[in-house]
Amino acid sequence: MKKLLLLFLPLLCFGAEYEFLTPQVVVIKDFKGAINVKNAGVWNKENGLLRDAKNNILKKADISKYVYFTLPKPLKNGEKTTFGTYLLQYDAEKPTQIFKLNQLGNGEKQRQKYAYMGVWLGSAGALPLKHLDGRTFEIRRSSDSKTVFVNKIKMRRSDPFYQGKIPFTGEEVAELDYSKFNTPGKYYFYVENIGKSMDFTIGAETLSEAFYIHARGLYHKRCGIAKEQPFTAWTSPACHSQVYTGSFPGNDEHYRKGKNIEEGFVRKFQRVEVKHFELIKRHSLSAVKSVSAPGGWHDAADYDRRPYHLRIVNDLATVYLMKPENFIDGQLNIPESDNGIPDILDEAVWGLKHLLAVQQQNGGVGTWFETTGHPQAGEGLPDKDKYVYYVSAPSRNSTLEYAAAASTLALAMKKANFDAEAQKYLVSAQKAWDFALDYKNTFSRIYIYQGKTVFYHEGIKLDAQNLLKAGVNLFALTGDRKYIEIVLQDKKRIREIFNKDFWKWSVLSWMNLELYPVEELSDFRKEYCKIILRDADKMLSDLENNYPYRTLWHAYNAGWVHAMAWGNYHPLRRAMTLIAAHKLTGKQQYLDGAYLANDFHNGANPLGRTMTSGLGKIYPVVFLDLVSYADNIGEFVPGITPYGNTFGIDRNAVKMVYGDKADKLPVFRRYVNLEFLSVPSGEYSVWETIAPAAVVTGYLLEKAELPTGKLKKRKPADDFRKLPGYKALP
Repeated sequence: MKKLLLLFLPLLCFGAEYEFLTPQVVVIKDFKGAINVKNAGVWNKENGLLRDAKNNILKKADISKYVYFTLPKPLKNGEKTTFGTYLLQYDAEKPTQIFKLNQLGNGEKQRQKYAYMGVWLGSAGALPLKHLDGRTFEIRRSSDSKTVFVNKIKMRRSDPFYQGKIPFTGEEVAELDYSKFNTPGKYYFYVENIGKSMDFTIGAETLSEAFYIHARGLYHKRCGIAKEQPFTAWTSPACHSQVYTGSFPGNDEHYRKGKNIEEGFVRKFQRVEVKHFELIKRHSLSAVKSVSAPGGWHDAADYDRRPYHLRIVNDLATVYLMKPENFIDGQLNIPESDNGIPDILDEAVWGLKHLLAVQQQNGGVGTWFETTGHPQAGEGLPDKDKYVYYVSAPSRNSTLEYAAAASTLALAMKKANFDAEAQKYLVSAQKAWDFALDYKNTFSRIYIYQGKTVFYHEGIKLDAQNLLKAGVNLFALTGDRKYIEIVLQDKKRIREIFNKDFWKWSVLSWMNLELYPVEELSDFRKEYCKIILRDADKMLSDLENNYPYRTLWHAYNAGWVHAMAWGNYHPLRRAMTLIAAHKLTGKQQYLDGAYLANDFHNGANPLGRTMTSGLGKIYPVVFLDLVSYADNIGEFVPGITPYGNTFGIDRNAVKMVYGDKADKLPVFRRYVNLEFLSVPSGEYSVWETIAPAAVVTGYLLEKAELPTGKLKKRKPADDFRKLPGYKALP
């Protein structure tokens, strides 16, 4: 490694944190003072928003300054050196963050296992590691430091550049392949003259812990129930117990402008944009009935309950149907545990509970619970929310979407041998189906909006995806061909939309075509398999070839490489395709890919931290979450997966943190965290990030087991700012 000339000026860095990345390379965090070190790397990174002495959130970034420098010679264990007036001591027993690995560890059945080494030194670029190629790494047992596995280090492909200018990782990345080592236990990696990694585990319990934390992210975002001991230490009162019947349409796509005047809001033969808050406020007086409707989940900064969340019900029930042996009662330590029903299905039930409560006698269901404005930070917990909430008017399509979810849950309950529960959701789904198939129930209404008359019409056609899904489900449940005949009569249109819009829907949406095949719909089944396997094969190629770290993201020169925001980049969200492909084919390669996606999510990535709060050792600890802002609990709620990486950099971050250095930040490090000032990165939604992680890790489970006492009794830290993830290396 190149030796650098160090020129010191007087420094004020007492109390700063430092970490040796190798015996020769050190980084000081929160550095204060002048720098005159030749070729030193420097970077300013936001940790989150500043809080004042009373913990009020300020619209100002809390910034750490990182300085990376190289010593003239490597230090020995315990050896000291000075940097200005600061004394540094090398500790060979302290793990170094040069190692990037799955911080929970690997399952016993995982065939391909890799850890990585790499560091980005800010303005100094990549830490040189190519000299390690061909040298050995060791796996040592944590209990006695005995070497149990040895293999060669291999350099990964070079870091690509976007348009030849912007690096993706900013690193030289070395690979540690330990695929041939599979003995359960606790271990760490060791490389001579580099140091040791944090501990990791090989065993089925690693996946059980991941599934537990992800799935309980949904529990922590439930609406209408008190979160309390013994189920969680992150307590909060029950909220939003009542909802009023509303008169607003429940399809948010119809609130936008468009060319099709046969649906949506129309004025003078033109489709117009309407803001739902204003419309609901104007027509709220028409709500005359209050209903008790606990159920559903909240997103990061909203207390509404959206139709999108029905995807969660479908996916949880479907993954149970795909791998019923993976799921048992008591697995998630939720209030319904010990009722005999697998906990994953109890969580799915919570996503329909509020909708079942508002289903009308004629079967109609409004699926959007909304109010007249956004809640704000500082307004307290959800039970203190001053807004009144309304449920959208039932339409044929909202009711059909409900029928698709309710019938999927009925199938899962039947599979689990809970016939009474299955019958309850079947009857509800049948009523919803009958409502949706009756043209007389097409929702139309005249509104006064901004002082003018607008006409709304939901459209004549039923949503093809929900018609197909609900029809297949109800036929499987009842054997009544009337449900299939309706689908067959509309087969041409369904096929057209199936091929056009498949990318919009959950990849598990039509797994029922495989699980409950219908001969007359075998062409749909083949088309579904074709699309899934095409996308899965591309993902496997992406995983191996595109970047130094194995990730499922598009290649650096692909058309969609920039579309990272809003959780699209999340490996476990994308791995839904791989578990679908595995279920369809049984081919191990797809399962291997899903395992590797889980590795990336859990810390085998450029940032060296997991992507979910409370998961692993270094994880996101501050993000946009209204409940965590208000609950007076030191650590933010666990199980939350913020959107994270964005291809671009939020303009608030450019203004407050990065300035003209913004375009120097490698793409995979653009996890800009200014909380509510960087929404595409700092927010999350239950259906986009939390539920997919629970579904994929649930599919990967190697043993259906109850949570350990340690997991169940987990307590929050006193202050999130003291957790390793708050000032993790950029």
